[in-house]
Amino acid sequence: FVQPPTLDYNRIYSQSNEKSPVVFILSPGADPQADLQKLCIAKGFSNKFKFVALGQGQGPKAEELIEQGINKGYWIMLMNCHLLVSWLKKLEKHLELMKKPHKDFRLWLTTEPISTFPLGILQRSLKVVTEPPDGLRLNIRSTYSKIDQATLDECPHPHFRECLFVLAWLHAVLQERRKFGKIGWNVSYD
Repeated sequence: FVQPPTLDYNRIYSQSNEKSPVVFILSPGADPQADLQKLCIAKGFSNKFKFVALGQGQGPKAEELIEQGINKGYWIMLMNCHLLVSWLKKLEKHLELMKKPHKDFRLWLTTEPISTFPLGILQRSLKVVTEPPDGLRLNIRSTYSKIDQATLDECPHPHFRECLFVLAWLHAVLQERRKFGKIGWNVSYD
């Protein structure tokens, strides 16, 4: 069996460039915004990260942010692109006509899998599919992938690592139970 890799945002950033957007194709419950903000802070762009949730009437605001990003090197995140597919055609044209963007400019898009997403954007973008970890092992692995060695070494308490493992395990169990909905919590076992 093949196990899906955990998302490495540093690796995604290293493969991205200012001329190609990064498109996150989301699974239910996934939201890369917090992880992108952490990456932004780590790369020294904390004051250059702008985002907008697309929906009715948000097209002009998104265009304004993209224009600022192209000129000033901002990271722009457009969330829920599947809700404003009609405006994405305009974005596609804007990306085609973009001349020389700032070298720090990045455009991050999030969308649910839909068949009407413009092919022009998909063809020029780096595509990232987010899948929730399936099973306790992958859930724990996903949690540990977000913790670096410096964080583990920070706490001098001798049982810190054991407590961290218990929390990661509890989180994984809760995540697994969640997929059963109400049945996962309310049905008593004999």
